[in-house]
Amino acid sequence: MIIVSASDNNFVPGLFTLVYSAWLHNRAVKFFIISVDIEPENISSLLTFCRKHQISCKIIHVNDGFARGLPTNEQWTGAAYARFLIPDLLPNESKAIYLDADAVVVSSLDDLWSMNMGDNLVAGVLDGFVHQGELDSIELTADEYINSGVLVMNLDAWRRENIADKMFKEARRSKKITFPDQTVLNSVARGRVLLLGREWNFCSGRYVSYERKTPKILHFSGDGKPWVIRNAPFSSIYNSYRILSGSNIPAASVDQKLISARKMAMGLVRLRWKYWSVALAFMYYKFTFMDPHIRKLRKQVEGARSA
Repeated sequence: MIIVSASDNNFVPGLFTLVYSAWLHNRAVKFFIISVDIEPENISSLLTFCRKHQISCKIIHVNDGFARGLPTNEQWTGAAYARFLIPDLLPNESKAIYLDADAVVVSSLDDLWSMNMGDNLVAGVLDGFVHQGELDSIELTADEYINSGVLVMNLDAWRRENIADKMFKEARRSKKITFPDQTVLNSVARGRVLLLGREWNFCSGRYVSYERKTPKILHFSGDGKPWVIRNAPFSSIYNSYRILSGSNIPAASVDQKLISARKMAMGLVRLRWKYWSVALAFMYYKFTFMDPHIRKLRKQVEGARSA
C-alpha cells in the first residue's frame, strides 16, 4: 500500500499523527511525504519518529518554485498543488492513496487500496459544501464535485495522458476560483471520477450536516485544526493518536468559541432544532464512535507494547 501526503511547515503537527494513525491500522504501508520547503529540523524529527516505530517513510523534497504562477494565498500555499506531482515523483507506482496532512486514519484502508480504478483518474468523496459560483465556473454540479483531501489516484493513467500538465495549465489560467487545486482537479478529471462513501473523507467540522456515518478517515479541513484549536470537533481522536504515538507535538492551547452551555440549554428547552441538531449529532458520535474508538485504540497499543 502506497500513501502519499504533502506538507509545508504549517501542517507538520498533523503530519506526525497522520503517519502514525495510518500505519497503526495498515502495517504494510509505505509512506512518501512530499516536502515543500519543510524545515530540516522538522524533517529530521519526522524521520526519527518513523524509525522509532519502524514505519517505512521516504521524504521527497520539492522547492516551492514549482508553484510559481499558480494562484495561492495564506490558506492555499504551493503545497496544495504538490499532489499533482505524484505520478512523476513515483514513476514506478501504478496507484497511490493521497491524504491531506490534516487527516487522521481510523481504520484499515484495504478497501481503498484494492479498488479497481478502471480507466478513471481518481476516486474521491463528494465535497457537498462548495458554493454554486465555484461549480458554475467549471460547469459541474454538486453531485460531481469531490473534495481533494482524500484521493485514490490512477498514476498510470495520469502519466499516459499527461494529466499533471493539464492540471497545472488549468490552474495557471484560473485566477478567481476559491479552491484552486480542488476545482482544477474536478475540472480536468470530469467524467472519470469514482465516488466514495462519506466515511472515507469525513470532514470534522461538517458532522452536524452529514448523514450519520462511522468515519474511516477523519479530515480536519478548514480552520478547526486540532493542533491549534483545543476543543475542535473530534479533537479527542486526534489527541489520542498524538499521545499514544509518543511524538513531541504539543497539545493545542487555543479554545474555539462554541455555543455557551447556557445558550445551548435554553435552545434545547425551547425545542429549537438548531441546538437539538448539534446536541444529537455530538452525542451520537461521542457514544457510537469517539469513546469506543479511543478505548479500542488504547487496548490495541497496550497489547502491542506488551507483546
